[in-house]
Amino acid sequence: MTITMKKVTVLGAVMAAALYAGQAQAANSVSAGASVEIAAPVSLVQDTALAFGNVGPSGTSGTVTVSTAGAKGVTGGASNLGGTHAAGAFTVTGASGATYSITIPSTVSLTGAGSPMTVTLTEPTGGTLTGGTDTFNVGGTLAVGANQAAGSYSGSYTISVNYQ
Repeated sequence: MTITMKKVTVLGAVMAAALYAGQAQAANSVSAGASVEIAAPVSLVQDTALAFGNVGPSGTSGTVTVSTAGAKGVTGGASNLGGTHAAGAFTVTGASGATYSITIPSTVSLTGAGSPMTVTLTEPTGGTLTGGTDTFNVGGTLAVGANQAAGSYSGSYTISVNYQ
């Protein structure tokens, strides 16, 4: 019985060593890579300023609207006296096929000869840079006060664009 036990023990040890050696031979390694391409920063240029043209005030307040398509309308005591009106036009450039979001304030104040006037801006949401470029327009509604003082009024606002 002692001889058989020794044979089984030795045989078990040989099998364990062979199995371990087989596992060691089955192990392998590979050198893996990693890469990234950093896109050009998204940029924004104003092509045309938002303009309401010439407006006539009255004893009653009114509004002047310029749509994102550039159409002008007046309500209340405001009168359309012609002049150049236009939606604000912008060009966005960046990585082709990328989507972007637009951040724009809800209002801008126009200051000048009389009381400040508030413009409520339209809020475009974003787009896709087809071929690396896209355009969008901003419209708005100008609140003209009763008996608004004559003169030029202006203001500025900040628009930002970001990759999504």
